[in-house]
Amino acid sequence: MNNSALHFFRFCLLTGILICWRPGHPAAQTPCMTDAHVQRNFQRLPELPALRQLFQDSMKRAAVQTQPRTSVTIPVVVHVVYKSNLENIPDDQILSQLDVLNADYRLMNANAMTTPALFAPLAADMELEFCLAGSDPNGNPTSGIVRRETSWNNIGQLIAPDDRPRIHYTELGGDDAWDPEHYLNIWVCSIGGGILGFGTYPGTAPPAEDGVVIDPRYFGTTGLAVFNAPHHLGRTATHEIGHYFNLFHIWGDDELSCNDDDEVTDTPTQRGPYLGCPAFPQFSCGNSAMFMNFMDYTNDACMTLFTEGQKARIWATLNTVRSGLLESNGCSTTAVQPVKVRMSSLRISPNPGWETVTIDVDFIASSGVIQIYDMAGKLRISAPIDTNAEQIQINVAALPAGVFQIQILSEMGTISGFFVKM
Repeated sequence: MNNSALHFFRFCLLTGILICWRPGHPAAQTPCMTDAHVQRNFQRLPELPALRQLFQDSMKRAAVQTQPRTSVTIPVVVHVVYKSNLENIPDDQILSQLDVLNADYRLMNANAMTTPALFAPLAADMELEFCLAGSDPNGNPTSGIVRRETSWNNIGQLIAPDDRPRIHYTELGGDDAWDPEHYLNIWVCSIGGGILGFGTYPGTAPPAEDGVVIDPRYFGTTGLAVFNAPHHLGRTATHEIGHYFNLFHIWGDDELSCNDDDEVTDTPTQRGPYLGCPAFPQFSCGNSAMFMNFMDYTNDACMTLFTEGQKARIWATLNTVRSGLLESNGCSTTAVQPVKVRMSSLRISPNPGWETVTIDVDFIASSGVIQIYDMAGKLRISAPIDTNAEQIQINVAALPAGVFQIQILSEMGTISGFFVKM
């Protein structure tokens, strides 16, 4: 047994994974659990489907607006939640993943030149870059990497008795999210079951669970990833972050129908995913299939592009429901951010609501201001409040139906959350 095979065998034993897959057997894996994760969240949190639909409507309106863009850098915090030492991946494996993201989202990936001539004119520089956070939500210097030991095998898909996913909560054996309005949270943990990872579309998870989860075997290009071809080049994160920015699988939701697609006009309609590394061309639903798109299921080495249409959809998301990422100073290692309490500390009920909503807050300050913005950024309500009170009641009867961002500002910082007015 050579050293690579021996290392892989030890990994199987130490992680307690019952089934391990060797390179050359991609069909044994479930590349992406995003859609199943969304459906579970919709069942346990009945308010989410309405929020998701209203987010979708606001992003669609933003997509038709022409706005100047410049490249932006998204601050990332990587939560490494491990049971075995092998799952506690080293910094260089994490950095290799950042390199892949910065190449793929700027159209600087080495294999971009292999995109077929038919699709090459559609390939887009997404004008997005990614950094490991240099400062935490309290303004303290950080490496952007949090390491947390857990007692749970395959914590990435474990559900606690209270129906919450364990991975997202320190008290349940995982690790708490950083302020999800201003940081992209990535949890790296064993998932099991052949699942590579999953992400959250906007409006499909509570703020404390918003982000991306990826198995350490498919994260980056070094360390454990070396032994896990054909998903060894960091494209699992590229794909799942696409979901986080509201990109669907290229075939849409229905793998058996040509009547469903990804709501992007320049990605050809196709029936279901492609696996492996097919020869070009392949035909589906009367089109030449864009199986080399990052939002398909092909091998990492065969994924080459996002399109201009996908770029427009991502930027519509950034300009609306993920606009906090554009305002974040999380990449800075010198500038101290204002103290921000995580969005999960602000609880709005009922949500969706009709006439009056109650807001519970977790901090005390002498005074403050509440501001409510619509998704176009227009200030709808601004009023002084007494933040010594544990609850704040706001009359929202005059607001039209839609999604609104509620912000509470005080000397303690800013806390915010989203509210659905029915």
